[in-house]
Amino acid sequence: MHERIALFGGTFDPIHNGHVQLAREFAARLSLDRVLFMPTFVPPHKVKPDLAPAVDRVAMCRLACEPYAELAVSDLEINRRGASFTVFTLEALKRQYPDAELFLLTGADMFLTLGTWYRFADIAAMATLCAAPRDKVTADLLVEHAKQLEQQGARCVVEAIPIVEISSTEIREKATAGKSLEGLVPHAVEEYINQKQLYTANKTYRNTEEQYVDILRGRLTPKRFHHSLEVAKQARHLAKKYGTNPEKAYTAGLLHDILKDTDDDSQLQIFKEFDILLDAVEKQAPKLWHARSGAVFLEHILGIGDTEILEPVRYHTTGRAGMTMPDIVLYLADFTSADRDYPDVEIMRDLTEKDWRAAMQYALAYTVRDLKEQQRPVHPDTLACYREFE
Repeated sequence: MHERIALFGGTFDPIHNGHVQLAREFAARLSLDRVLFMPTFVPPHKVKPDLAPAVDRVAMCRLACEPYAELAVSDLEINRRGASFTVFTLEALKRQYPDAELFLLTGADMFLTLGTWYRFADIAAMATLCAAPRDKVTADLLVEHAKQLEQQGARCVVEAIPIVEISSTEIREKATAGKSLEGLVPHAVEEYINQKQLYTANKTYRNTEEQYVDILRGRLTPKRFHHSLEVAKQARHLAKKYGTNPEKAYTAGLLHDILKDTDDDSQLQIFKEFDILLDAVEKQAPKLWHARSGAVFLEHILGIGDTEILEPVRYHTTGRAGMTMPDIVLYLADFTSADRDYPDVEIMRDLTEKDWRAAMQYALAYTVRDLKEQQRPVHPDTLACYREFE
């Protein structure tokens, strides 16, 4: 007999009694052998720099599930790091449990967006989609939406499970204030929160840059994180030298590679959601994507609206015709940061200190020559920029 396994994903910051009750009810009603709680490492489309560390969220989930044979915890997404999309997680579970019948548990709001999720058809083919309404109005909406999804080939279950309305935000606020969490989280989880002081002193930031550093630390490899810090320092130095805003330059340098370590599928999803069309060269060159997706991420996720930050990030890989001084500062800072060690880097650093025009000319010639030697396409923006400085 095949196992029946449900995936229940979320940040679980922290896991609470509502999560546990919902999972147990679904397990009973659908005869599930196991409900897998899957804490996310980084939510795909939102930044929460105040998330409790991944190791603590996994630990709290394990404590909450320990008394119940039908509940378990998976750290698959935590170990994967970066943004995770549900289709990738289901594919991994299919490989791990090839004979299992899979179910996907979602909240009411998430269920209503399922049809727009990345590779929804594949999700629907791999798992039965399950949700529980909050009230009568939500129930009608879910049932109607389930019919629409089923017309697209999905299998859906809408169960009238009594929802325990508990807010993770409320729990964190109570913990910060030193108040009891009785009735909100399992006792073992409350003890863990108190022992680790997870929310008793929510992190405050002296400035926005400090917050950005925290975000980057969770998104980038150590090497890429170090590079970003060095580019930010160099950008601030060059901005002072060339007479443009050093703090904006520092921010652009800090964030220019924010999606560099994000997988291609996740970046494609960002392009899709924000109606970004890739040109012919970009389609062949995923290494260029992080500049475009990064600028979109900065604008729509981090809420940065300053073009003196967004445009340098957008064009730091290709350059463009009519480069502004903020563009030039980031372009050269990325070439000459202290961590760079390519053969001509000392020449580039010397030129950058003496004459930004000569430095741009050398950098663009170096880039075009390198791309041609590797038989990789040169982006039209790079060629236009190269011709301007030639």
